Amino acid sequence: MPTRRTSPRRSATRPGGLAERSPQPAFGEFVDDDYLGNGFLASAAPWLALLAVALAAVALGVVVLGRPSAPEPATDPTACRTAAWAAVPAAKSLPKDWSLGSTDLNANGMTVSILGPTSPDNSTNQPVVVASVTCYGDAAATALAQYRKAAEAAGSTVTSRSSNGQAYDVDNPTTGATTTLFRVGPLVGQIADGGTSSDAELATITSAVAAAMGDRSAAGTAALSAPSEPPTGSEEPVGSGDAGAEPSGTPFAPELEALLPKSISSTASAASPSVPVPLTVQSASATDVFGEDPSSRALAARIRALGATLDQLQIAQAYDDTGAVDLSIVAFRLPNADLAKLRAAITDTWLSAGAIGVKSTTVKLGGKSLTKVDYGDGSTIEYVYSKDDYVIVIDTSDVNVATQVATQLK
Repeated sequence: MPTRRTSPRRSATRPGGLAERSPQPAFGEFVDDDYLGNGFLASAAPWLALLAVALAAVALGVVVLGRPSAPEPATDPTACRTAAWAAVPAAKSLPKDWSLGSTDLNANGMTVSILGPTSPDNSTNQPVVVASVTCYGDAAATALAQYRKAAEAAGSTVTSRSSNGQAYDVDNPTTGATTTLFRVGPLVGQIADGGTSSDAELATITSAVAAAMGDRSAAGTAALSAPSEPPTGSEEPVGSGDAGAEPSGTPFAPELEALLPKSISSTASAASPSVPVPLTVQSASATDVFGEDPSSRALAARIRALGATLDQLQIAQAYDDTGAVDLSIVAFRLPNADLAKLRAAITDTWLSAGAIGVKSTTVKLGGKSLTKVDYGDGSTIEYVYSKDDYVIVIDTSDVNVATQVATQLK
């Protein structure tokens, strides 16, 4: 689905392959850094774990952008933790001659060592990659944003791997170690490498961990943008269904991108007046965006049922990559399509608007009529607007932001 600025819809629960293992009892307790190979990856270790104490008070929820066939409660910490504990990558998905090492569980996730082949004469150290998956619930996006800021402040090089800021690499200039961080709903994954594995091996391991978390494409691809510089205009596809897709300087769907606002005003207060915040706008075909999650597959089936191909379905997204504004806008366009059928396909599959407990109502915002989709979980609301041959979904918990967007829509 479109870039994983996740929102609280799809279940994060996976089959509990680790049910027989018991997590540590204390909420916020994490694996000792010594586990990471006698300190050789200490600087690239799951630093995010240190945020658990500060974020523990934030309600845990099941949070992802892709929509499910039925929404899960947003405050189910058990489902979130179970998903994290079960997110050990499949051995067969690892690079050739690599294997799973020891797995340690903590209160909110797990850490697993992934071991490369040993040299025949033991002349070189065995490659080791350490992966961790942690349940952060509704605080997952905040955790990623805070870590990015802290890493940049510490002098590390941060390189985006996805267009929505939910996946990036952190290169430590002192140790040369690299940590990849990404999010699948309420789960944050971290892949720490001390420079002992090849780029291809690391890419395979990263995808394997992301797949175990529920979305193989969530980690994006390496070196998609210049370090610490947010992407602009369509420098890269909206999603990464094809991990080998190259970023393009020409918008895939310029007409669809033109329909989306290019800036939004941050919430004003007496102490901090409203200021315009630029939005990153990108587009791609559904072929490049859709993954293997149920929502993608369901929507793909509906598009084919309309007599169209995924190459024909255009998808664009606008978002604030700084996180200052709670907003993600996703637009779908199928040239010359029956608008009613396209809209129904989006709301039925991607938004699961017909699921039990989901409430849909018609509202007026910015002088336009939109459908408000409320999942009853106190989190973000979806506002659906359609015209001609396109459907635009506004995802935000702030009705004032939604009104601003609606005002700018054509």
